[in-house]
This record gives sequence, structure tokens and C-alpha cells, in this order.
Amino acid sequence: MNDKELLKTFGFNIKIERMKQKISQENLAEILNFSSVYISNVESGKHNISLTNALKFCNYFKKPVEYFIKEKV
Repeated sequence: MNDKELLKTFGFNIKIERMKQKISQENLAEILNFSSVYISNVESGKHNISLTNALKFCNYFKKPVEYFIKEKV
């Protein structure tokens, strides 16, 4: 998996988890102290996020980083 695919996979899986919890991008941004534009860019794979921010997502959703970087079939 190349870098672009990795970012898209991570972002897509974040979006799926967010939607499962029925939380808006705006609410998630507020909880994690990010902007809603940042959340949108992460979910669409447009932003190469830091490890620190990736862990904030993982901790919030209570899932390991491996969960978010694996493609779901």
C-alpha cells in the first residue's frame, strides 16, 4: 500500500467509526480539539496526519492504529 492509499484507508475507516457512533465531523473536531476542516481532510485522505493526531483518533474510538490502516473488504 502506498502513502496515498494508506491515508485514504485511514481516513475512510475513521469516517466509518464516526458514523457508527452517529457523531458529526463538527462534534468530533470539538472533542479532539481539531477543526472540522481538518477532520474532513483526514477522512478524505487529503491530510498526512501526525502520529500524535492518529493516536488521538485511536484513543477516542478505543481501537488500535492497525484497525484503521487495514483495508476493509
